[in-house]
Amino acid sequence: MKVPVLMYHGIHDTPDEEGCFDPVYSITRRQFEQQMRWLDENGYETLLYAELDTPRSGKNSVVITFDDGDVSNYTVSLPVLQQLGMTAEYFITTDWIGTACYMNAEQLRALHRAGMALQSHAKSHRYLNDLAEKDLEDELIGSKRRLEQIIGRPVTGLALPGGRGGVKVLQIARESGYRYVCNSELGINTAHSDPFSLKRIAITRQMSLEQFRRLVTGNRWEIGRRLLRQRMLDGMKRVLGNTLYERVRSRFLDG
Repeated sequence: MKVPVLMYHGIHDTPDEEGCFDPVYSITRRQFEQQMRWLDENGYETLLYAELDTPRSGKNSVVITFDDGDVSNYTVSLPVLQQLGMTAEYFITTDWIGTACYMNAEQLRALHRAGMALQSHAKSHRYLNDLAEKDLEDELIGSKRRLEQIIGRPVTGLALPGGRGGVKVLQIARESGYRYVCNSELGINTAHSDPFSLKRIAITRQMSLEQFRRLVTGNRWEIGRRLLRQRMLDGMKRVLGNTLYERVRSRFLDG
């Protein structure tokens, strides 16, 4: 079974709307609605990670994820998903809960009551591969505990901030009780995919509905050209380091 995992962030029509606008990752409400309708009309069922081994029907499957915890995840994505009978996984940066632009604890509980999954995006959104072991443990264990206190259920999933991980990060994630880890590497997962190296499809503002369709359906040309660009970006990260890389990333991620 091939399962595309979609990676969203915020949903903002304009930079001055509620939430934290990002020129690359903030998509419009119309884009999101069109993409969700396309999935629905083309026979895709949304699954949570815990359901991947037990799909509910013979339909194609897709996992929808959101990173960071932008308030638009509650105000925009939740009503759209509920209207279509869909579910999603929300990876929350716990130090941002209740701060400007981000969801508060009650909004997180509302997502949980609606059947959505709440998982960890670490505490502070610092790149985990930059951290000493003690700080890394604090990021992974601290965020997990806080979310569990808010929603009253185990948190078993982690999305790596910025997709940055490594052997030590994954080792501590396992030891901390996580059962799966999402990165930002482009690709489509299968039943044999490593649960601690789950690939995702980043949805960006400049992406057309046709490009979305090709990525979800695993079009080799669309995925191949994006993988080529991703490898170039990975090389830039190694040469420039995380801080300098962030200054130039938006020039290469649009589209």
